[in-house]
Amino acid sequence: MELRIDRLTARLRDNSEALLAAIDADPLLTKREAGGLVLANASKQLFTPSAEHQLFAKGIVYQRDPYRLVSLPLLKIYNLGERNVTAHDLTALAGEGARLHFLRKFDGTMIQRFEYEGQVWFTTRGMLPGASLSAGQAQDQDAPPYANTFDYIGTARRIAHTKYPELLVVSPGARDLTLVLELLHPDARVITDYGGREDLVLLAVFDKSRGAYWPLERIREFATEHRLTTADAYTPVGTTLAEQIDSLLATLAGTDEEGTVLVIEEPDEVVYRVKIKTPDYLRLLRLMVRCTYAATVEMLDSFADFPAWPEFDNFLQAQGSDKVPEEVLGLYREHYDAFVVYRADCERLRKWALDRAAELRRELPAGDPRSNRKAFAERAKREPHAGLLFSALDGRLSLGKVREYAGTPAEVGQALAKVPPGSGA
Repeated sequence: MELRIDRLTARLRDNSEALLAAIDADPLLTKREAGGLVLANASKQLFTPSAEHQLFAKGIVYQRDPYRLVSLPLLKIYNLGERNVTAHDLTALAGEGARLHFLRKFDGTMIQRFEYEGQVWFTTRGMLPGASLSAGQAQDQDAPPYANTFDYIGTARRIAHTKYPELLVVSPGARDLTLVLELLHPDARVITDYGGREDLVLLAVFDKSRGAYWPLERIREFATEHRLTTADAYTPVGTTLAEQIDSLLATLAGTDEEGTVLVIEEPDEVVYRVKIKTPDYLRLLRLMVRCTYAATVEMLDSFADFPAWPEFDNFLQAQGSDKVPEEVLGLYREHYDAFVVYRADCERLRKWALDRAAELRRELPAGDPRSNRKAFAERAKREPHAGLLFSALDGRLSLGKVREYAGTPAEVGQALAKVPPGSGA
């Protein structure tokens, strides 16, 4: 598969209608529509691109009838070592006249800024303002973490308003440009800790009129003119590309920095991009992937009595820093707190069921227990959560029973919403 950026963008420029039609027809890509625009991204069913048009579907925005490109963020970027991309291959690409740049790889969220019909649009790879996921489609593979709780686009606009107001102004000079920005915010942290930094960093510029990505020098000139922030550049030592990569990784060792993006340019456009991630970041990433809500709940359920956070914190630290480094403890705490809230909601549901079952029992006339049970059933079936009421009647309504009935925070929330107001739940 072709991975050279200049060749891929040339194909998009010369045969955009066919390429956009292939994207639009691909069932492995999610589509969101709003205001006559369509945003395409990889779904969870697409682990890695297997067709060339899928390399473009990382937040590409287009129109239908006829197909027309509106905005293109970054194409798919592979890690060094993936797709048989080696330092030797990159050296061959960096021929006479080519320039190499090692740019800081930020661990944030991609935001693209473009203009359409006299308005400024901000999107992420999987979010288009005013749009929803098409019916029957799964979530995006690259949807940002905590997407249900953090307003990425709203936050990007707020930071632009505060720090970079020119990003919000329609400009004739930017009509054909896609500005690719990295959103940094402490509430949207993935792994790397940037402290309290809230920022939008200009990473790349795609010029639709030329069908090419700008070289770094032109990006910096544009950033200076419009008072924008650009990505830091590293200057590793070494006479060969392999030596420079080794030097850079050694410099970043022991930090939580993600790594670098190696950009290879010819005089007027970008030819290639490849990510070089640090071993420490990859180790943390693997640990973060294992640190899920379900895994945290499984560990908490192994305790005879539900532990307070300090006890669970000590348990995690006892596993050793190779399994649970300090950087991952914060995420475990988030999962722990979420489970505490879930357990409290389950207890509220359990208390309601116990109290309501007791009320129904008191309404029954004295008589044969079998007849009373039948009368209880007649009343209980008109109540929400009749199964819980029967368990309460039989003295079997434990917290574990409620958790079997409502196994997730969303499910217990829905169950509580069905309980009549003022019932004490």
